Amino acid sequence: MTDEQLGPMKLIFNYNDIFYSFFYDDLSGCIHRSREYAINYVYSGEMILDNGTEQIHVGKGECVFIPRDHHITMYKKTKDGERYCGIFLMFTRRFLREMYSKLEQRKVPANIPKLDSGVIKLPKTVELTSLFASMTPYFDPEVKPKDDFMNLKLQEGLLALLHIDKRFAPTLFDFNEPWKIDIMEFMNENYM
Repeated sequence: MTDEQLGPMKLIFNYNDIFYSFFYDDLSGCIHRSREYAINYVYSGEMILDNGTEQIHVGKGECVFIPRDHHITMYKKTKDGERYCGIFLMFTRRFLREMYSKLEQRKVPANIPKLDSGVIKLPKTVELTSLFASMTPYFDPEVKPKDDFMNLKLQEGLLALLHIDKRFAPTLFDFNEPWKIDIMEFMNENYM
């Protein structure tokens, strides 16, 4: 079978809320809306994020923060002869609550504002470079990582964000303001 007979191809696999994706064509555009906060790393190729007013180009080795409930169109494309490959770390509400209880000694001062609500292109830091370099062996779908190891990678990603900008703390841990009820948790516990 030749490549032309295969048609558009993509491969996505999930390891404990860390998604690896390969796109073998340039036709892969999708409307993205994540209920959770996430960071998306481009290992190869290019990703273009279109929010309706601007396009954000994310190239090889770059990473973006995508806020919860943010609508965006993603285009994942070949660039410089390399197909798109990326890693998407999703920070679920449960994970963030668990991490908040572990990090409580680092209380978030009340005077730190939240981040703006849009997509943020993250600076290249040693922490992010180290994190994603350690995750690239798992692009091989034959190599299955353990859940506890992937959980450590999520923790590492979260800590990298907290070190980039202090405003990530009140943004990500917004369910823990003392005056604010966690309505999602309340609804899940009390209603079907």
